[in-house]
Amino acid sequence: MARSQWHRFYVSSIAAAPELLFKLLSDLPNYPSWLPGSSQYGGTTDVEPYPVRRGSRYRDGKPDDPGKDWWGTVTGFQPPGSVDFHHTIHVRQLRATIDVHIHYSLETDDGTTTVTRWLVLDIALPIFFRPLRPLVTRGFEKENVRTMAALKAYAEANR
Repeated sequence: MARSQWHRFYVSSIAAAPELLFKLLSDLPNYPSWLPGSSQYGGTTDVEPYPVRRGSRYRDGKPDDPGKDWWGTVTGFQPPGSVDFHHTIHVRQLRATIDVHIHYSLETDDGTTTVTRWLVLDIALPIFFRPLRPLVTRGFEKENVRTMAALKAYAEANR
């Protein structure tokens, strides 16, 4: 099994208070209010305990589509400055396991908040599927860019 790591930073300056942004990012079952579904994401369900805090577990991805969902955990929770998530995705077609670590930091500066999303993927897949790794990371890249754009658009329209 070949292992590799991939990471990216996504940064956006958003004209909204960090408290609002933290609330949007940490209120997992209400993501559909600001993040429309996509081919990768259908919603977040089964959040326990709720309201969300460090240690809360959730079902993510496409919870209504068998085999396209996964369980995650809130691993860090420091309002209104940062929130962290971890989940593991099993990609049956590639016999791959992807450990996903997401860290959001929110820093205020001159009436705006800089939101930084740090995505780290620990990817394990058979060596003969290694050439397909860019397809996997491309999907994550697209979804993270979409999420950050949706957060900015919603927060600035509803501040």
